[in-house]
Amino acid sequence: MAVKKKPVTICVINLKGGVGKSTVTALLSRFAFNRKALDVLAIDLDPQANLSQGLMQQEYSDFLSEMRPSIVEVFQDYIPPQKGGGGPTPLDAESVTQVVLDRSDRSLDLIASRFDFSDALTDAIRPDPKILAKFLSKNFKEKDLILIDCSPTESIFTQAAYHASDYVLIPVRPEYFATIGFPLLAESISNFHSKNRGHRLDVLGVIINNAFYDGGNDGGPEKGRAMVEIQRECKKNKWSIFRIPMYHSRGYPKLMRGDYRYPGDASYFWGLADEILEKAGF
Repeated sequence: MAVKKKPVTICVINLKGGVGKSTVTALLSRFAFNRKALDVLAIDLDPQANLSQGLMQQEYSDFLSEMRPSIVEVFQDYIPPQKGGGGPTPLDAESVTQVVLDRSDRSLDLIASRFDFSDALTDAIRPDPKILAKFLSKNFKEKDLILIDCSPTESIFTQAAYHASDYVLIPVRPEYFATIGFPLLAESISNFHSKNRGHRLDVLGVIINNAFYDGGNDGGPEKGRAMVEIQRECKKNKWSIFRIPMYHSRGYPKLMRGDYRYPGDASYFWGLADEILEKAGF
């Protein structure tokens, strides 16, 4: 599929936890920046902040202690008063982004999350699900690729991701109850389409994440049963499955940190990343 406009925005989502959403988002962000020379923005839309910790590493502790603006402030649409006075201040792109990697012609930036993200929105009065889309449209049109790591629950976060995105990317693990989130996700996307008929939101594909399994049996009979269920649900929803899966590897955390020494089987992810980005038009 040809892409004529930028940025391309992909939300990584499954309404079931523990399927590797943050790992996929972090690795794909680094691959797009390093191997594809793309200008990338990653957004952590999960209160658990795993993507933020994975990309920022030790810097994340400083981010929290210094109370830097985060995705919380994006949804509030301003920066609260700080010590020393001055009152609330307008939110701008530079104040809310953390630079993970920088080159003369591009950067890998992050809008980080905080653990109080969920509380901040719960306490808000009717938070605007379109506010993230509005913020991105005003500030990040020069980016090539925007990746959004979503929380595993249907909420205002999910709707915000949909409004901001062109595509949905779905990781799943071939294990018991593998497709428990599929009907919920299919219904969620269908409901979004029915209420936002002018918004084209397509499912880019489903990633089979084998990282749960170790040893030589590759999951055994249970994986086979799960794969049959996954294929059946994907066919019903007209979702394609990427040809290359995520292979089991203990090297993913190292790659998330940007350490490419001795990646082992984790390096197989680059083939999957190529397949994903090619389908997205890169």
